[in-house]
Amino acid sequence: MRLSLCHALAFLLTAAITVKAADGAPSSVFDLKGWKLQIPGPKEVKVLQGYSSDYFRLTDKQEMAFHVDAAEKGATPNTRYVRSELRHLLNWETSETHTLYGEFRVESHLDPDKITAMQIHGITAEGGDAPPLLRIAVNKGDLVAMIKTDNDGEETENFPLKKKVGTDWVKVEVSVKNRALKVTVDGAVKLSRSLAFWKYPNYFKAGAYPQATKGTVDVIFRKLKVE
Repeated sequence: MRLSLCHALAFLLTAAITVKAADGAPSSVFDLKGWKLQIPGPKEVKVLQGYSSDYFRLTDKQEMAFHVDAAEKGATPNTRYVRSELRHLLNWETSETHTLYGEFRVESHLDPDKITAMQIHGITAEGGDAPPLLRIAVNKGDLVAMIKTDNDGEETENFPLKKKVGTDWVKVEVSVKNRALKVTVDGAVKLSRSLAFWKYPNYFKAGAYPQATKGTVDVIFRKLKVE
């Protein structure tokens, strides 16, 4: 009887731990203390501990899922597209060293089929909006980088990173060091670029930001970290 009771208690303890780890809140698995969430409304969620919703949840595989219906109203200022996207709270200069690493996949039913999953976004010295320096996006199944090429953020170059990623997992590392940008995909350096021209401070973003107004999309991360 004692052995059976021990086994029963061990089973209940294991079940409790499993439920806690997959309680629907990404904060139960991912360290989100340095982030806030932007969702349609527009609305900001500044306390992510224990938070989940249709826009932002933990999957049964303990992955962080961002969901957007592109037809929904409630975009942030300066865009007509809604988003479910994390915004890192630290602003930094390109002369410093900062890295964003993510492993993600995309389930897209968008029209047009274009979704931004990771960003380096500019901000003015006064805290106002500035252009995004870099977007890592899936465009019709291909992984691409969209990078600004002038200091006013008016010119953009599209750079192919990987063909036909589909719904496969892709590993992306975006690093900035000494005014230079490097993008690594699945362990291989795909893009290196001087940022000597860029005048804005910056911050990282990650999640589901569709460049579409029809259809739905899910961007699912199994790893996300900032260094």
